[in-house]
Amino acid sequence: MTDNEDVEITEVQTVALRRQRADRGTVIVSIPEAIQAAGLEDGGSFRFDPGSVEEIGMLAAVGGEESVDGRSEPLARNIRKEGRDGETLRLVIPQKALSELVDPESIDWEDPPEVNVWAGERLLAFEIADTAERTINFDRGEATSRDE
Repeated sequence: MTDNEDVEITEVQTVALRRQRADRGTVIVSIPEAIQAAGLEDGGSFRFDPGSVEEIGMLAAVGGEESVDGRSEPLARNIRKEGRDGETLRLVIPQKALSELVDPESIDWEDPPEVNVWAGERLLAFEIADTAERTINFDRGEATSRDE
């Protein structure tokens, strides 16, 4: 992928942010469907772009098949398996990147915010999910068949 390539993305899933270790402020998301939709799996990685929030209103992460060292690349994180049988995939969101999307200090970990996760070819994008209440009108009357 070149730096200026257009990538079509679609909304894949909505998940709550999770705190992995309270003492380090590590935030993770379990997003197997989104990672698979981006064409990657365990052992691959994503490099987060904090500047994307200002540019496109979403936190973008560009994926690759190679494993990365988070110490030498502080905005890159490896995809990891988790769960009893390793059936799900998780990703750590670097604090510097997350802070562009939401103030980590303001997160209520008893009721953490959810993020919508969008995916395209080797690309993920995160946005805070809209939690506004919706009102709908629904007729609870008896259903009738169209054949009548």
